[in-house]
Amino acid sequence: MNNSWLFFILFLFMSISPSNAQSLSSHQWKDRIIIIQSDESSSQLLKSQILELKKHEEGLEERRLVIYQVNSDQIKKRFDPKERWQKIDKSFKQIQNPSAGFEIILLGLDGGIKLRKTELLTCDELFRTIDQMPMRRSEIRRKKDFDNFK
Repeated sequence: MNNSWLFFILFLFMSISPSNAQSLSSHQWKDRIIIIQSDESSSQLLKSQILELKKHEEGLEERRLVIYQVNSDQIKKRFDPKERWQKIDKSFKQIQNPSAGFEIILLGLDGGIKLRKTELLTCDELFRTIDQMPMRRSEIRRKKDFDNFK
């Protein structure tokens, strides 16, 4: 087998490998992240949290929030039942609290942890927390200036 075939097979394997799961660094300075960690997919707290977030999709989008569900060693984006679970990336594992049965974590645009809760996080509290951040305040001012300019 020549080197070009070996390279092609290696490239093909890497492109379809589940290890290409999303990493936190790919979001830095672009998105804020919510990580919902739960040991049990049937947990009432998890279901309530997802319902709370789903009711406020517009606010989540406006604040550039990307949501991940995590359970032990698997992860998936959003709440879509059709979305496939993937092996968790080590960047997510580093911020996980393995002893927490349920936890919700908010990461800022800089990738830093801004909020950790082991109970239901209301969107009012979430949005208040984000809207007090300096970068979010700057976004709001720019949007206001742009709207006044139109």
